[in-house]
Amino acid sequence: MTYRVIFTAEAETDLRTAYRYIRSQAPGAALERTRRARKSATSLARRPERCPLAPESASFDEPIRELFFGAGNRGTYRFLFVVLERSVYILHVRHGSMLPLSPSDDED
Repeated sequence: MTYRVIFTAEAETDLRTAYRYIRSQAPGAALERTRRARKSATSLARRPERCPLAPESASFDEPIRELFFGAGNRGTYRFLFVVLERSVYILHVRHGSMLPLSPSDDED
């Protein structure tokens, strides 16, 4: 089965924030890194269940999974997503150094 991958408004905002940060540190790499991150996220169209449950999953009603992107000194980002019927909703994109989301964070 192929799933439709949908970025929520919050995830789009998170990606723009990450892009601006990367651009401030490495202007030449920001666009390519963001493009590769999006491509990685679209891989969720095939077998999104391959990704483990995120720590946030214990605090929310729906199982939240995470896909890791990046490594090493460039930093790791986590795509937090839920699978509902035939769609994958990417809820947030968070840097690996950030604390897990809590239900009160999601109300903002």
